[in-house]
Amino acid sequence: MTYQPDSRVAYIVQHYSATPIESDFTAADIDRMHRARGFNGIGYHYFIRKNGMVETGRDLSQPGRFETGAHSKGENSVSIGICVEGGVTRSARDVGVDNRTPAQIAAQIKLIRNLLRRFPNARVVGHRDMPGAATQCPGYDASAWWAEVSKPALPQSANGGIMAAIIAFIKGLFT
Repeated sequence: MTYQPDSRVAYIVQHYSATPIESDFTAADIDRMHRARGFNGIGYHYFIRKNGMVETGRDLSQPGRFETGAHSKGENSVSIGICVEGGVTRSARDVGVDNRTPAQIAAQIKLIRNLLRRFPNARVVGHRDMPGAATQCPGYDASAWWAEVSKPALPQSANGGIMAAIIAFIKGLFT
């Protein structure tokens, strides 16, 4: 295991697992897949299941340093990887799509906000946004999504306030 100082983190990279959304996968399943490809374990720091459960991968438990991931070739030593279960369908395994569930999106937002407290200078990006990446992953424009999600909160209003805005935004992702 190789560790880097927290100060090196420049990116929080969003991924999909490229597993069919119709099937269930766990971090342990991804770990087995990555080991079969020659990795020393799961390449991501976090894995978010369809039900919103966040499972840990690479080590972030040590204050001031993080275990180098294996999720974005060339940038692993300066990034934290979050993988969301899904991203493809059985009928179109080569076409990346945004099929995150509302539970995954809620967990993803909470996790990113927590990570940004630890890594305040990191940018939230998609795997496809990384230099040299030739991929559709994570199936949506993660930078634009995060810019929208992280806008300052709307003032409370008679129509339900901020919660209504969040619900409308999440519903909009699936239409």
